[in-house]
Amino acid sequence: MTREKTGDRDRRRLPLHGQIAIAMALALGLGGLARATGIEAHPAIVAPIQFVGELFLRLLKMIVVPLVLTSIVVGIASLNVRAVGRIGGRTLGFYLLSTSLAVLTGLLAIRITRPGRGADLAAANAPTIEPEPLLDILLRIVPENPFASMVETFDLLSVIFVGVLVGLAISAVGPKARPLHDLMEALHAVTFRITDWVIRLTPYGVFALIALVVLDTGIGVLLSLVGYFLTVAFALAVHGLLGLPLLLHLLGRVPPRPFARAMAPALLTAFSTASSAATLPVTMESIEKRAGVERRVHSFVLPIGATVNMDGTALYQAIAAVFVAQAFGIDLTLGQQVVVFLTATLAAIGAAGVPGAGLVTMVIVFQAVGIPLEGIGLIVAVDRLLDMMRTSVNVWGDACAAAVVGRAEGAMDLSVLMDGGSSPNGPATP
Repeated sequence: MTREKTGDRDRRRLPLHGQIAIAMALALGLGGLARATGIEAHPAIVAPIQFVGELFLRLLKMIVVPLVLTSIVVGIASLNVRAVGRIGGRTLGFYLLSTSLAVLTGLLAIRITRPGRGADLAAANAPTIEPEPLLDILLRIVPENPFASMVETFDLLSVIFVGVLVGLAISAVGPKARPLHDLMEALHAVTFRITDWVIRLTPYGVFALIALVVLDTGIGVLLSLVGYFLTVAFALAVHGLLGLPLLLHLLGRVPPRPFARAMAPALLTAFSTASSAATLPVTMESIEKRAGVERRVHSFVLPIGATVNMDGTALYQAIAAVFVAQAFGIDLTLGQQVVVFLTATLAAIGAAGVPGAGLVTMVIVFQAVGIPLEGIGLIVAVDRLLDMMRTSVNVWGDACAAAVVGRAEGAMDLSVLMDGGSSPNGPATP
């Protein structure tokens, strides 16, 4: 009887993505009301909201490194070397294809709308950003001190590299490494349990983060850059609603609509946090429990995707480069646009999965075709809102990759997806 009552209560409970949607609506209402009454900067309003938002981000970031490390080690250690190569090849192939499609979509959109013509750059206040050469980004993948990359620098590329090496070594050593494999599995189970606790706080974190954006910028900040903003938003929508679903259907034979519903908690969390790395715990839980992709696939595909697969970021950088060039009266040749395509695709690989990282790697794209870096200041005002949008596309691309690879590997149960998830509100299963 007790179990039946508990089951009825769980069924009546509002799904997580519904709670998040309500939190977003409340945040918009509170932020709009505060700005309308002129109290948006009052410490009594801002301080508690900042505390909740910062606490939520800290909790998410706290579990990212152990989750990524243990997921990759356990996932790879459970596979043979041939399987790792096969899954890795399919994963990187999908990521390259989807990112290229995203950049092409962005370039086509900006060429049609041309929002930079007539823009006033006199008020632009460019930030000081030092670009990191691509070779240095690639070199940074191999850490001098792996523990520092986990504890101090929060460098997920290095964490992934170490996790891959350890997983391959455990698989190669065999039975002698079984104690280490068991330890990593135990750590992974504990990390997943903590992840479940943190995820239950998502609606509160989303409310705080959205409210802070509205309190700080309001909606009127978009008016001066409405053409640019709408171009990026439109291109992201085209890639997210047409491009990626088309790849999902053609390559994975996965129905896009129910899959999007299954990934709703992750997509809404990505939008509110503007961080694919911070969203990773929610993405991994949603893809397994709500979409039916097995852990042996998503534990490899998703952590890599959170670092190297940045469809939305690459698309955004391509549009931003052409927009600023138009604003400066620079007509990019076809060859220069090809360079923008290549550098935006590669620079997105170096964009860490944290808010605002795309602004740093954008310098690479600008310098590659001689666009003045001062133009970055023109787009900073709306970068936070666009960052939230493109991060959602980034996470959506990661999820689509996991589904496509999962189907190719026979590691996705479509019945879980079509049933709406085995247990959307239950605890995460390691």
